[in-house]
Amino acid sequence: MLAAARGRRRPVRWLLPALGIALAAAFAIGVAAQSQVAGDQAVRSVLSKTSPLDAEVRVTWQGPVSPSVADQARALIRGLGLGSVTELVLMNPVRLDGVVVRPAAIAPLGRWLSGVAPARLGSLGPCRPERCPMLLVGGGPVPSTLAAIGVRIQVVGSSSLRSAAPLGFVPSTAHVKGSTPVLVTWDVAGLESLAGLSGLYRTHSWLAPLTITRLRWWQLAGVEDRLERSQARLLLSGSQFSLSAPFITLDEARAQASVAPQRLLLAGGGAITALAMFIVLAGGGLRRDQRAELDRLRNAGARRRDCVLFVAVESGWLCAAALSVGTAVGIGAAALLASSEGEPAGAILMHSVITRAGVITLVTGWLAAALLLGTLVLVRSVRLTDMLAVAAASALVAALAAGTGTDQALALLLAPLCCAAAGVLTFRAAGVVLRATERVARGGPVLPRLALVNLARSPGVTALAIAFIAVATGLGGFALAYRSTLIRSAADQAADQVPLDVLVSPGPDFSTPLVVAPLQRWQALASGAVLPVRRTDANYTTGGGTVTVPALGIPAGGLTGIHGWRESDGSAPLATLARRLEPTGPVRVAGPMLPAGAQWLSLRASSPGSAVEVTADLRDPQGAIRQVAFGTAGASAEVLRAPVPPGRWELEALELDEPTGLVITNGHQNGENPAAATQSSARVALGPLSVLQSGGRPLPVPLGAWRGVGAAATAGPAAGGAVAMVSFSASGTPGVLRPAQPTDTLPVPVLADPQTAASAGPGGRIALTVDGLPVTARVVGVLSRFPTLPSDSAGFVIADEATLAAALDAQLPGQGRPDELWISTGHPAQLRAALGSGTLAQLDSSFRGDLDQQLRDAPVARGVFGTLIAATALSVVLAVVGLLTALLGGARDKRAESDLTEQGVGPRGLRAELRLRLALASVLGVIAGLGIAVLLTRLAVASVRAAGTVADPRPPVVTIVPWRELAAWGVGTFAVLALAGWLATRALIGSGRAGRLSRGAGTERGAAPRESVVR
Repeated sequence: MLAAARGRRRPVRWLLPALGIALAAAFAIGVAAQSQVAGDQAVRSVLSKTSPLDAEVRVTWQGPVSPSVADQARALIRGLGLGSVTELVLMNPVRLDGVVVRPAAIAPLGRWLSGVAPARLGSLGPCRPERCPMLLVGGGPVPSTLAAIGVRIQVVGSSSLRSAAPLGFVPSTAHVKGSTPVLVTWDVAGLESLAGLSGLYRTHSWLAPLTITRLRWWQLAGVEDRLERSQARLLLSGSQFSLSAPFITLDEARAQASVAPQRLLLAGGGAITALAMFIVLAGGGLRRDQRAELDRLRNAGARRRDCVLFVAVESGWLCAAALSVGTAVGIGAAALLASSEGEPAGAILMHSVITRAGVITLVTGWLAAALLLGTLVLVRSVRLTDMLAVAAASALVAALAAGTGTDQALALLLAPLCCAAAGVLTFRAAGVVLRATERVARGGPVLPRLALVNLARSPGVTALAIAFIAVATGLGGFALAYRSTLIRSAADQAADQVPLDVLVSPGPDFSTPLVVAPLQRWQALASGAVLPVRRTDANYTTGGGTVTVPALGIPAGGLTGIHGWRESDGSAPLATLARRLEPTGPVRVAGPMLPAGAQWLSLRASSPGSAVEVTADLRDPQGAIRQVAFGTAGASAEVLRAPVPPGRWELEALELDEPTGLVITNGHQNGENPAAATQSSARVALGPLSVLQSGGRPLPVPLGAWRGVGAAATAGPAAGGAVAMVSFSASGTPGVLRPAQPTDTLPVPVLADPQTAASAGPGGRIALTVDGLPVTARVVGVLSRFPTLPSDSAGFVIADEATLAAALDAQLPGQGRPDELWISTGHPAQLRAALGSGTLAQLDSSFRGDLDQQLRDAPVARGVFGTLIAATALSVVLAVVGLLTALLGGARDKRAESDLTEQGVGPRGLRAELRLRLALASVLGVIAGLGIAVLLTRLAVASVRAAGTVADPRPPVVTIVPWRELAAWGVGTFAVLALAGWLATRALIGSGRAGRLSRGAGTERGAAPRESVVR
């Protein structure tokens, strides 16, 4: 009755603590709903990538099918609550009339075909031995009639399948050589009854689509449980049934979504901490009134238990009412949030808030809030606060020490823990700072001295307000650090996959970008730098084994344009490493250029030992190799001719190979002979070589100075001469005769990982085998990582693209041709449109901007960031309210104001003193908060890793301290607090009571206080 009477008489006094409790409840409900939304969005992001084939539930039967088996399969699928069932029989390939075909039956057939009218599909009759009409859905061509004993198939048309779901594959509609034509009918029973196909192995399947993209997070467990129970029943029956379903996809979706609730709730822990401090601040304002009521109760004869009961009842009904209001507001906000995100509001609330755990949490929160308010009234000593300060300091040190090593969910818990610890420390330190500052400022101006005296008079409430401002500011600074770290991590991960703006690689048919379009066209489309890149593997021997590492050839001048590079990734700055890779001179000596009118190449050749095939390697201006055959050099010398195709060509090399018959014979003998492989060699004379052109005399090409590599060897470079004597070894690899190249004597500069660099010999030289070709390299720099290369490889090797290509082409012309492009462009839309149409559409491409946006928009990471932003905004609002409550209410001494008014201080002076007091407290709180934010930046790395979709992102996340943003945040927070204080003091001290006191004392408004007042 007493608590109810006090509540009816002065309900406004409970407004601030009730506001804090209600906001805490509403915020927690909003975070719970946001976690459910983020989890459901994470599920949909995983499920949306599932192909139709992987989204099917399929029951398969091996062997003949009886009606009971078919009924059992249909009943099993219908029991799962899936859609319509498709029945399928797929037979092994069979030869009919000399053509190998693969018969199949799909019922119903119409839903899986494209481009077939229903009337035409209806014309397909049943499948009978005398006539079985079928459609060709891939492969071909096939005759219109395929007959054998007991079967006669009529091919009445062709079509294509919409999906790979029924057959498990999509037959190629193109007439590819070697592909098996697939024929389908709708009559499953009819195809089964054909006697001519009774001996074929076949598979029966019953499948139904699982609408996987419509599944919600809370439905996954039930769907997966039903599928697992159905699969278990099939296994226990011991039948020939098997069930396949998207178990892996469902597990991955559940794993992605399960981390959302704990991480968002932990991320919101900072705001909950700030709200708890606000409740303490507001409850501290009620302490004097409640303790006075307790004194009156004791004077009236109340015992200790009566006092405790009074405090418990008053705190309990306050918390219950506030939690009820906060719950209603939170449910409404959660419904709006779910609707704005396109989620079903009712389902989100039922699975996030209106649950057993939600009710338990609400009751626990009510008990905790009531206990907190009651403790503030009943506890007399400040030793509890000192103990909390010591515990907070220990927790802060431990949290910061573990900040870089803690992983996953616990990482997000460190931020609210550190906020609480720093808040308690700031509270205990603020009082000491205020008293010390007041002593130091005693010789300063009057107004600051007066403001500091009033602050030091009530250090408890003032220190609590300063601590609250510090926590709010620190939490906002942590949100900024998290945002900067998240953006940097996403940008670095995207740049690790696409170092420039776009990466273009070969498509499914393995056509390289420079084969599809010349470099000039790519440069015109990009309007920027286009780097040709050679990607391959390299081997080197170390210890007792061979190590295979990725090898990358990239233009050295383009290394400085790589995004996301860190100085710690290399042994030297990237520009220095790029200069080390750049060749000091020409990397390739060009062969003789053929005149424009060249028609033939004439070569005199002989090989007394064994026949050798001779081929000319011609190089066009784009670097592509065209081979033209001279023919076979025999025992007697004869002149061989090779036609020159139209265009501009460079004679890069002559290639020697074994005749095809000899290769087959040697392979057969070496395969059956347990002894070592047999080898033979021949002495080949090549030359003179002449270029024949129409209407002109032959142009001689001296070969005496050319050098043999691979299976061809020359005695050494000669001074000249028209004939080259080559020793050719029939080892199964070609021999190449070409001009001497710089890479014959100079090693290829490379950058390598520490392990590969440690395997190098004197001078950093290392013998590599690249694409099966020997390359001598020299390590000129060490890198810890390099973009686009896997982190789990044994190492890597990076070389200048032109130098590496020259070294490979010197061993085998055309082997160094680039196979992908790294493009820097200022017009990504133009390039994207070109890559999506025409011949360029057959290539694969990745845009760094797309990857960056995908990583930033990961549902869990976006949810954590949104929670931190909401927590920051809420903390700023509460900081303003808390500051005004503490300093304009609890810390304001009305007797001192009356005394100052009587001494001659008018309303203007009172406002100036109070505003200065607010400004000093705000400055101290903001400075402490910025210090907390800088300390918490170490936790941003662990928080981003915990909130991201990649457990171990590459490259590793680095701490980003956004100094400019933090400075702007501190200035903005102080400006908001100063504006709020200015407006509040103007409304509080105007022409009211203070003005009347001033006029009654006969003093001037705005007069300065006398020195005796301060003294």
